[in-house]
Amino acid sequence: MERNNQSSSRSIRKARTRTLIQLGGLIEKAGLLEKFSITVGSDLQKEEEIKDNVAALMGSLLEISKQVDQGDLNRTLLISRGNKAFS
Repeated sequence: MERNNQSSSRSIRKARTRTLIQLGGLIEKAGLLEKFSITVGSDLQKEEEIKDNVAALMGSLLEISKQVDQGDLNRTLLISRGNKAFS
């Protein structure tokens, strides 16, 4: 039974990691790393010189989240723009 729990826990962690990596790819594809002067390979938690850039990126993501919650973003438009970026 414990082996099944470990296997299940490992599968959940792997799935979570995969999703987080994919989300990072979306942020890069959207050009946000460049716009906020963050380079691939930077340690976002330890590199003091990019602290404000990381905070600005986080702030922009929080603003998007707020606008989604308030219904201020046109979901159809966002889907269209996202699909265009993928093609």
